[in-house]
Amino acid sequence: MRNSIYLFIISFNLFAIGFDAVNIFTSPSDLSLSGAGVASKNSIYNNPAISSNKNSTVSFSTNKWIQNFSGNSFFYSKNKFRLSFNSIGVDDIKVYNDTPSDSPLDIIGSHYLSFGLSKGFEINNFRIGIGSHFQYSQLFTEDLYGLTFDIGMRKIFSDNFRIGFLAKNLAYNNPEIPQSYTAGLSYSNSRINTELLIDCSYSSTYDQGFHLGIIQKIKILTINFGCSVYEARTTLSSGLEVSINKNYKFLYSILSLQDSHLGLSHYFGIEISI
Repeated sequence: MRNSIYLFIISFNLFAIGFDAVNIFTSPSDLSLSGAGVASKNSIYNNPAISSNKNSTVSFSTNKWIQNFSGNSFFYSKNKFRLSFNSIGVDDIKVYNDTPSDSPLDIIGSHYLSFGLSKGFEINNFRIGIGSHFQYSQLFTEDLYGLTFDIGMRKIFSDNFRIGFLAKNLAYNNPEIPQSYTAGLSYSNSRINTELLIDCSYSSTYDQGFHLGIIQKIKILTINFGCSVYEARTTLSSGLEVSINKNYKFLYSILSLQDSHLGLSHYFGIEISI
């Protein structure tokens, strides 16, 4: 008898089990901008080409995704090094056979884990970064492993304008891991404390698309808006960052997958400067 596994995997594979989980946003800031910001002056989480910082930063966050998926993330950065951990999973996937029934044959789980380390370099007005990730996916009864690499670059033309590039999840002889290539620009207006982000991306999962993000600072508040548009899916997102004091920040973000009727995704986090 052939078993059918009924899953809501974010429409058109945005939310996925297995190595497709690498497409899931890994921080509150990343989600609030719908993944925009490879060239960003203010967002530091989605590109390994990070600048030197005199303070160390620790970030803890938890996420609640649609259809009972949930997870956690951790980032630690010092100077130009960054260490990261991400997890996401679900424990109540119901398995049925072809005959309609109120009782499932079994209830199983699926989980994804990622451990990453990256290093940034400064060469004149260029910021270059290299990162690696060990990725593990428990897909029903199968265990999958993979080692991937990220290469990022930012070019600073002025304090207001910069461009960026990111090649993500590069892997040798492992076609199961989705790859993406993104080029973007950032324009900052210091008079109104606003940063505009525009990215163009190609993904082996979603093909071509673009991301738009806005970061607006208002005293102790930073408000983010984002959207991403692909043929297979569109997201709208927003987020709030509150500077409690010089060392502590609270972050919250929310994302909607348009035309999916699958609900909202949420991210809560705390960022600490040491």
